[in-house]
Amino acid sequence: MKTYVIEEKDELIAITLDKLAEGHRVPFEVFADDGELKKSLFDSGFLYNVFAKEMIYRQGLTRFYIKSANNLNFNQYLKHAEKLSRIVKDDNVLFSDYSEYKRKHGYIDKTLISPLIRLNFELGGMRYPVYGGIPIVGNPLSVEAVDALLKLGADVVIKGEDSPKYESYLHGLMHAEKESGTELRSIQIKQELLRCLFSKFLHNLNDGALFKCLMQETLNVVHMIQHFSEHPIFDLKDLFQIRNVDSYVSVHSVNVCIFSIALGVRLGMDEKSLFHLGAGSLLHDVGKVLISYEVINKQGDLSIDEYKHYCSHVVEGANFIEKLKDVPKHVYEIILQHHERLDGSGYMQKLMAKDIDMLSQIVTIADSYEALMTGTPKRKSMSQQRTLQILRDDAEEKHKLNRTAYRALNSILKE
Repeated sequence: MKTYVIEEKDELIAITLDKLAEGHRVPFEVFADDGELKKSLFDSGFLYNVFAKEMIYRQGLTRFYIKSANNLNFNQYLKHAEKLSRIVKDDNVLFSDYSEYKRKHGYIDKTLISPLIRLNFELGGMRYPVYGGIPIVGNPLSVEAVDALLKLGADVVIKGEDSPKYESYLHGLMHAEKESGTELRSIQIKQELLRCLFSKFLHNLNDGALFKCLMQETLNVVHMIQHFSEHPIFDLKDLFQIRNVDSYVSVHSVNVCIFSIALGVRLGMDEKSLFHLGAGSLLHDVGKVLISYEVINKQGDLSIDEYKHYCSHVVEGANFIEKLKDVPKHVYEIILQHHERLDGSGYMQKLMAKDIDMLSQIVTIADSYEALMTGTPKRKSMSQQRTLQILRDDAEEKHKLNRTAYRALNSILKE
């Protein structure tokens, strides 16, 4: 994160940011005065956006500057800024640009950004159709800046190549909060570390050592949730927090993993079953990285052929997992069956209740809950009340979903 202090010899000119064109890159570096020092706010080429505007405001920044050498560039920019602001992108172009930005960036859990530790990576914001950089003055972040990030109605992301830096940050945070952090906070950090590892695996599917490490970390999370469930202060419902506003394969998969393990704990399952449940739910959508990205990410309705291709992610994922060594049968079945329904209306095999693995039925509940609660560019997220109503109808009235698993979910969320 670039927040260097400028030297006295640099001649600066005061400017205002009110005429910057949102959704377009700024062709000059901008500095801000935080009341003590003048620091770099953002570089030339920064993609200015409504999230940047909001974060600047929330940090109480009001005085801005450019180097005198950029004055001509700034004046030329202002002549075109109004025209740029009036440009309305075609929906398909807008979705394509948003998707490309998303593909090159990785989600991070903004609730884990702490004023205790320095950040050595730049932040961005995403909520369709808006995306772009988030300028921060001060490192480590001030309490006010952290609070502003939490209130920002967007997912916070980093460049893909900065993922190792973020993972290192999380380990540092775990150490820094070792004495003061709660057990719930520790699970949240471990959950995010698991997601980082899983995301790495999705980009290195043939790395056997990485897969073995992923399974061990899944077992560690099982142990943590088992211990957490015995805590007199916290409830299992505290684990059902959805902190992302857009859908990502790695985030969705880890959320479903945590939810599934929690449901298994509520249902009284033993450690071995909980591990199978956790591993299968974590890997349930692995097939999505094995089929066409264009189909997975398409904005409009899928054609019949595209829908068939999309549905094939369960078979592709199961076939891939079947080739790996020492993967329990339950894990394979979860991946293959998590879109089946008890009345035979699911896919791909259109199995009936008696032929669907019980662990698969639990993951289906967790998967459906997470999917309905999370928005995408194609649809808005639903409220928890509406989500539970849909699941209740499918479980109690239409007999599509497992009633016992649904009731376990409902009992946890109503605690």
